[in-house]
Amino acid sequence: MGRKKSEISIGIRKLTICHWKRGSSERKIGEIVNVSKSTVHNIISKYKKTKSVKNRPRTGRPRCFTKLEERWIVRKVICNSKASAVKLTLKAQQRFNKSVSPETVRNILRKYNFHGRVARRKPFLSKAHRRARLEFAKSYIKKPPEFWNSVLFVDESKYNVFGSDGKQMVWRKPNSELEMKNLTPSVNTVVVARWSGAV
Repeated sequence: MGRKKSEISIGIRKLTICHWKRGSSERKIGEIVNVSKSTVHNIISKYKKTKSVKNRPRTGRPRCFTKLEERWIVRKVICNSKASAVKLTLKAQQRFNKSVSPETVRNILRKYNFHGRVARRKPFLSKAHRRARLEFAKSYIKKPPEFWNSVLFVDESKYNVFGSDGKQMVWRKPNSELEMKNLTPSVNTVVVARWSGAV
């Protein structure tokens, strides 16, 4: 499919008609307004038929949902970013008594800058865990480099205590991948050991 041509502005059309009414040729007008002779001819032909340079109202497919109904769908995603488009469609059909496809719901969410993405996996942490980790980090932030030379970090092991290894999709806006509601929790164990002496 070829690239869609840009639309001629209303200002250029008005200027074209102005020069045409003064008796200028289509070629001369094209040179003045910097468009092709065929474009000038089309503008003049359209003006002769409609007596206007404005676009006529375009017909198109009617909206499936009103703006108020679209915002209802968006609120559902904000409350639960892991809701699938199929489930959202079923809820919308029940609430508004409208027959629509999941793709319609996806288009609405994209319109409001929500995109389906695979959720990032991060360790499951409660608020107490996060506070404890922050305090732990603060207590060690000023340790000298010599201290860290005597610390051995052992690799972590993951256990499926809950959930699965399958991909979890979420609806989120750009740069919100690390918000808690957009993460898939996992449970890891990390062993940290102190050692002394040369390696």
